[in-house]
Amino acid sequence: MTSPQLFVTPVYAIILTVMLILLSVRVIKARWRHRVSFHDGGVDELTRAIRSHGNFIEYVPLCLLLMALSELNHALDWTLYVVGTILLLGRLLHAIGVGKAIFKLRVYGMVLTFTALIGAIIVLLTTFFNV
Repeated sequence: MTSPQLFVTPVYAIILTVMLILLSVRVIKARWRHRVSFHDGGVDELTRAIRSHGNFIEYVPLCLLLMALSELNHALDWTLYVVGTILLLGRLLHAIGVGKAIFKLRVYGMVLTFTALIGAIIVLLTTFFNV
């Protein structure tokens, strides 16, 4: 028996990790610019950068885990591409919305993120129970 392999999830893991690095750099640059080494120093730009980064960390790993479990359970590739693309778009819109204080983009980003999580749950349930 061959070991299960992942083909779709790693693509999104790579892209989203690059995005995480960029969000981290944004926090670091804001810290340097405002000379704040801990917390946010009451600086709005830094607060937004920290929250954008934190929010990313709060949602992305779980969605990637759900995608990987689905893929290991032989989910159809297209379902994983749909979930991954929705997650990526959601995280991108959220990061821009928080970074530039554009409330609508932030909301759309969270709606897409929740849609991706719900989609990932559905894909995993259908593959797990062979529905």
